[in-house]
Amino acid sequence: MHTLFPVQTSAQNRHLDANPEPDIEAIQWSLISHLVECFLLEQWVDEQLIQVTTTAEYLENHQTTQAQDAHQFLESLPQQYQDFFDQDTPLMVMQINQNRQLLLLVEPAYASPWRLSKSCLPIIHNLNNSFNSNLSNSHHVHSAWLELVSSAQQLLDIFLSMMDSAALSDVGVLKLKESLEASFIAQKQSATANITTTVCQYPHWHQTLIAAEQWASLMDRPFHPLAKGKLGFTATEYKRYMAEFNQPIKLVWVAIAKSHVMVADHVQDTTTQNPATYLLDTTQQQSLMRELSDKGIADTHIAMPVHPWQMTHVVDDIYADDLANGTVVALKFDTLITYASSSMRSVLIDTDTPNSIKLPIGVYALNSKRYLPALKLINGEKNQAILMQARTLDPDLSSQLRLWDERLWWGYMSPSHSHDKSAINPYFYQEKPTHLGAMLRQLPADLCDDSIRLFPMASLGMLVYKQGVSYHVFDGIVQEDIHSTTQNSSQNSAQDSFQEGASQNKKLAVIACFKNLCDVFLGTMLHCLRLGFAPEMHGQNIVIVLKENRFTSLLLRDHDSVRIHLPWLARHQIADPEYLSPPDFKNRLYRETPKALIFYLQSLGLLVNIRAIIESLVEHYHINEDALWHEAMISIEESLVTINFDDDQRQVLRDELLNASHYPHKTLLLPVIARGSDPHGSMPAGESKTINPFKRVKNSG
Repeated sequence: MHTLFPVQTSAQNRHLDANPEPDIEAIQWSLISHLVECFLLEQWVDEQLIQVTTTAEYLENHQTTQAQDAHQFLESLPQQYQDFFDQDTPLMVMQINQNRQLLLLVEPAYASPWRLSKSCLPIIHNLNNSFNSNLSNSHHVHSAWLELVSSAQQLLDIFLSMMDSAALSDVGVLKLKESLEASFIAQKQSATANITTTVCQYPHWHQTLIAAEQWASLMDRPFHPLAKGKLGFTATEYKRYMAEFNQPIKLVWVAIAKSHVMVADHVQDTTTQNPATYLLDTTQQQSLMRELSDKGIADTHIAMPVHPWQMTHVVDDIYADDLANGTVVALKFDTLITYASSSMRSVLIDTDTPNSIKLPIGVYALNSKRYLPALKLINGEKNQAILMQARTLDPDLSSQLRLWDERLWWGYMSPSHSHDKSAINPYFYQEKPTHLGAMLRQLPADLCDDSIRLFPMASLGMLVYKQGVSYHVFDGIVQEDIHSTTQNSSQNSAQDSFQEGASQNKKLAVIACFKNLCDVFLGTMLHCLRLGFAPEMHGQNIVIVLKENRFTSLLLRDHDSVRIHLPWLARHQIADPEYLSPPDFKNRLYRETPKALIFYLQSLGLLVNIRAIIESLVEHYHINEDALWHEAMISIEESLVTINFDDDQRQVLRDELLNASHYPHKTLLLPVIARGSDPHGSMPAGESKTINPFKRVKNSG
C-alpha cells in the first residue's frame, strides 16, 4: 500500500544506521493522486470524456469468445492490479484520444467523489492492441496493451493533451511543469530529513514548537501537488533553509537609513522600538551597537535582520545603489541563530522568548513570491484590531482565540513616501520596497510556559516514518506508545483478546482527542463567523494550544489574510477596517455574501486542515474514516446549537455546512496556467465545487 505522505523514507534492505533514501514510487504516487484530484475537481476536460464503471464491466465490454483473454490482458501488470480487477472494484476510464484510455483504480472519498486507490498507479490502455488482436500473436503484444503511468510528470502531459491547447497559456504550462518537477525534487530531499518522533517530550515549550514546525513543513500545504517546490532554492539551499532539516540559520544584518524606513503605527520611537531590541539579548545588542557606532551610523540608521538567502540573491542586487551610497549598510554582526518554521520566511528563536520574526524571501512558493509588502502589513494591523475587538465581544473567543501580536514592523520605503500610508502611495505597488523589512511576532506571555505545548495544525495532519514505523503527534498527546507495525505472534487467545481490547481503547482515546480538537477549532471558527470574519484556516497559520493533554485554544498568525462580511460585522458595531488596495480595485478581504465568508471554513478549514488530520489518523491508527468525519459533523452540530447565532446566520451555516450537497473547492493548478509568469504575492487560486464531506457520513449512517 502506498502512503498518503510522500516524503517518508524507505529503509528496506538497508542497515538501520545507513542514510535513508527517498521512496520514489511513494512520492510519485502521492503527487499523482493529488494531480488526479485537481484534474477532476477543477474540471480540466468535458465530463463526457470520463466514465465511472467497474473492473468487471470493463473487462466484459472488451471480452471476446476466448475465456483466457482477460488473463492475457492483465498478466503484464503486477499482482495487486490483477487482484483489483478480480475484486470488481470501481474503475474510472478517461478517453485520452481515439487509441488510448487512462484507467484509474479508484475508491469513494469524502472530500471528493473519488480518490486513487493506494495500491495502484494509473494505467494506459492502448486500444489498438486490444482483445481483438490476433490471439496467436498475443504474447508479442500483450505488454503494450497496458502501461503503468509511473510519474506525475507523465500524467500531467497526458492531462494536458486532453485539453484544448488553444485555451492554454504556453508560459503558464511551462510554469506548471517547472513547479511540479521542483516539488518532486524537493520531496525527494525532504524524505531524507531526520525528523524527531517525540515532539511532545521536550522539556521546553519553544523546543516543541520548533519540532512541530518540522513536521508541518514535511507536506507543506496538504493535497497541493506544487506545495514543496520552492523555485529559487538550490538543492543545498533547500536543505539549509527548510524547517524539516532543523538547521540553524544565522540571520545577516543591515542598517537602513531612518529616512528610508516606514514603520508600523505602534512604533513610536525607533531608538527603543527596533528589531534588535526585541530579538537580541543584552550582549548581542551591545555587539551590534558597537558596530553601528564604529561606522558612525548609530543615530541615523536602524539595524534590520535579513534572511541570508535574501541578502545573497536579492538585496545585493536590487539594493546595489543603496549599498553604494550608504542608505543601506551591510553589517558583520551575525550572532542571532534562528530556525525555520513551516512557512519558510518566518523564523523562530530557540529560547524562552515570546518574540519571533517574519522576513521577506524572494523565493517562489505555490507560484507566488514570498516578499513582505507594507500594504499587507498595514491591512494586517487593521485585521488584528478586529480580532482584538472580537475577543472583548465574545467570552468564548476571549478564552479560545489567542493572537500573535503583529503590530510592530519596519520596511524599506522611498523617503518621499515613508509616511504615506494611503492607498495611493505608488511605492506600495512596486516590488523593491517589499524585499527589505521585518515584522515582529509576539506571543501572549502566558503561552510561553513549559506546561503549554504549541502545534501548528499542519503538524497534526502528518506522519513521520522511520524504518517502516509510523509516528503521529497524537502518540504523545494520548500518552500511548502506538506504532503502526505489523507483527505476527502466536499468543494465546486471552492475550489476543487483551491486545484487541487495548487497541480498541487506544482508538477510542484518539477519537476523543480528535473530537476535542474539532470542538476547539471548529467551534472557535464558528464564533468568528458569527461576528462576521473568517481567519486564515489552513494548518500553517493556525497553531493549536495544548495544556494537560487537552486542546484549549487557537493561536492565530498572519492576520493580513482575515476575511470579513461587513453586514455581519456591523451587527456587533465592528467598523469597516477600510483596507488598503490599489485604486479602482476592490480588496478581496471583503466578502460580499455570507456564503463567500463560509467558503473559507469549508475549503481551508474542513477540506484541507481537518481532512489532512483525519487521513493521517486513519493511516496511523487504522481508525474508520467515517467515524472521524462523524465527530467533526457532531462538533459543528453542537456549536450551531450552543453558539448565540442570529436565526438567519444559524440557518445559512446549517444549510452550507451540513445540508448542502456540494462544497466550494479551491482550484490550484489551472490558475497557475492562467497566471503564467506574472510575479505575485499570493497563491493563484480559483473556485470549483466538490461533494459535501458530511453527505457520505449521513448516507452511511
